Amino acid sequence: MLAKEHDQNIWKYAFASVAVTVSSLGFGRMSYGIIMPFMKENLAMSYKQAGLLATTVSIGYLMMVIFVGLLVTQYGAKKLVIFGTGLVSFGLFMLSFVAGYGWTLFAMLLLGIGTAFTYTPLITILVGWFPRERGMLIGFLVSGMGLGTLISSALIPFFSTWFGDMGWRYLWFFYGALSIVSIIIALIILRDPPILLLPKETQKRTFWTKVYLDKRVLRVAFIYGLVGFAYLVPQSFLFSYILEVGLTKFQAGQIMAISGIMAIFSGPLWGGVSDRIGRKSALLATLGIGAVSLIIPVVFPVYSGLIVSQFLWGATIVGMLSLCQALSTEQVHPTYAPVALGYVTFFFAAGQLLGPGVGGWIIDRFEQIPLALIMCSVLLALAFLLTIRMNAHAVEEDVTALEAKPVLKSICMNETSAKEL
Repeated sequence: MLAKEHDQNIWKYAFASVAVTVSSLGFGRMSYGIIMPFMKENLAMSYKQAGLLATTVSIGYLMMVIFVGLLVTQYGAKKLVIFGTGLVSFGLFMLSFVAGYGWTLFAMLLLGIGTAFTYTPLITILVGWFPRERGMLIGFLVSGMGLGTLISSALIPFFSTWFGDMGWRYLWFFYGALSIVSIIIALIILRDPPILLLPKETQKRTFWTKVYLDKRVLRVAFIYGLVGFAYLVPQSFLFSYILEVGLTKFQAGQIMAISGIMAIFSGPLWGGVSDRIGRKSALLATLGIGAVSLIIPVVFPVYSGLIVSQFLWGATIVGMLSLCQALSTEQVHPTYAPVALGYVTFFFAAGQLLGPGVGGWIIDRFEQIPLALIMCSVLLALAFLLTIRMNAHAVEEDVTALEAKPVLKSICMNETSAKEL
């Protein structure tokens, strides 16, 4: 295997990758919803202004994610991981000091751009070194988002108690310091993987024909976009629905916590399963279970029904994300993998932007939160049907064979050496 040939330890890479993901996606993107109420009060923001901050992070991510894959092929993945995590760290430190709303918007934009520069190159490194374990490792990466959210949930009460109204600023500063630590870890452990030479007959093809217009890549992109559309709707409105059916805030917190805890283990679990039974079969399982889990609260709006629903949702949703990402890297030659991943992630990010808005419109229009949950279930069912039509092994065998000899970038530049290989 490539990693063994170059003496790379899979668990060191898993640790470094999770550390970077917790800092960038966990702290940089997912923790804002937890800290937002304290920021809103201290900065005297309206709900509209607070919502715009969250949207700004998504816009920054959406702006850059489609280009990052191309940059990986030019500058290498590790440099972009370090640069992206550095941007996130700067944005986190900035949030701890800002006084005006305009600078706060700018800091949130930096967080979005930084996470885009971090995540796709990080997957490129893992897939390059450990192609057979890509499902499990990408699962670990995605679980970093849930871990970051869990850490934020645990720390915010303490920081608010210790520092009062300024607690949220100290917490952002603490996140910035942890991000610096993750940069150091990445510098020490991560290495750019070898580059696999393309077959001669495909060397002259462009990104357009090999990625952007490829039917296999587009199918994964549409599936990922549907998952992105459905992803944030339950997270945004289910808590309110639980209260509407007569349960207490304490019970609602318990139910949502089950989903969050399961999400931490969902990615590595389904990634490892997919490495054994195949990506298509695992994705079909997660989509099917996820679609059913969103119908359960509609049919059984009681405590036990909601517990089962969130257990199943948490156990599958992060698996869906990691499997779609792994699938995108398998539809093309390894050289094009970061481009394909960035491309399909653009669809996912667009779905994330549209989903909560459409879900909120449906709830306002019909005054029925269950209709939004049914919509998400239908979207996952549509993704299930698209997955059925997907080939289990999309890329030619000679392209992805692990026996293909790795060629370092410096060697690739030497025509004589390339011919000898």
